Amino acid sequence: MSSRLPQMRRRNEANPAGQRAGGASRTARGLSRTSFRAGKILSKKISIPRRPGRPRTNLEAKILGEMSASEKKAEEIVAKAINSNTPSIMSFEAAQLLLAIEGGVHHLAIESTPIFQKINQFARQNGPRGKWPSARDFLEEFLGTHASGWNWREEARQGNIEERIRKQEDYRFAQEHAEDARWNMAWATKYYTPDAPDCVLLHLLAWENRKQRRFIRNTWPTLRELKLATAIPERMLKKIIESLRPKNGEIIKEPFRHKFSRGGAVPLRYGPRLIVGVLSEFLNRMPEFPIDDGERKQLRKTALIAKRAFAARLGHSRRAT
Repeated sequence: MSSRLPQMRRRNEANPAGQRAGGASRTARGLSRTSFRAGKILSKKISIPRRPGRPRTNLEAKILGEMSASEKKAEEIVAKAINSNTPSIMSFEAAQLLLAIEGGVHHLAIESTPIFQKINQFARQNGPRGKWPSARDFLEEFLGTHASGWNWREEARQGNIEERIRKQEDYRFAQEHAEDARWNMAWATKYYTPDAPDCVLLHLLAWENRKQRRFIRNTWPTLRELKLATAIPERMLKKIIESLRPKNGEIIKEPFRHKFSRGGAVPLRYGPRLIVGVLSEFLNRMPEFPIDDGERKQLRKTALIAKRAFAARLGHSRRAT
């Protein structure tokens, strides 16, 4: 994308009104342009700043938001379906307000809430009746009248524990689904990258399994396969490969696909020397990945074995030539 920015900039400067007259001649001038300011001709080289990378999509937050919206909608449906003007529900709401007061919320803020007004109206009809110094005294008297045997503080403590466990489970669920979604998007497009490397895909870079036996892979890996195996973005993989200065015959394109195939364009495949360089860089980046030590150790072992396999294949091809 960065290589196309100067061309787009020059096209916009040569054609501000959407017309194409004179666009080809200005495009051929490079980054220099001639601008007219205050009646003078000034030659100035335009330096386009580097485009910042697109921020990573927070799929976990999106999934959690959808789950929270679904739960809120379900609670609204239940609230409309049941009769909330009962002693048990009013006692539950009063206990919630008492917990808020004990948590530091001012009693005047509690008294202004609609639920407190509803509890107060229920108390005028069903008791207790009277005057209390504060909202806290009134709520405690209300619970003593309509839920005398209920240990609401202990139940609130248990509810907090269950709520914390539920949030942990929801977050784990969101992480798993986000990981699957990100991997599927990484397989379908170059703009997404998996969260962590894959040990099986690292193994499949060098070998393939057929009939419960392992065979040396006949085709070289593609850029997409390297990304899925190493969790390094394709943009960075291209830079790594360019820094290795590919030689003739180290980047090839397979024969064209069948005319009925829907696989898209034919991908480029990269030779053993380039794969060895990519795996070396992957081993250097190993501490950056969010994985545990056991998985990191297994990935390192698999990457080293695959690297030796490509190095041996490279040495064999050199001796053959």
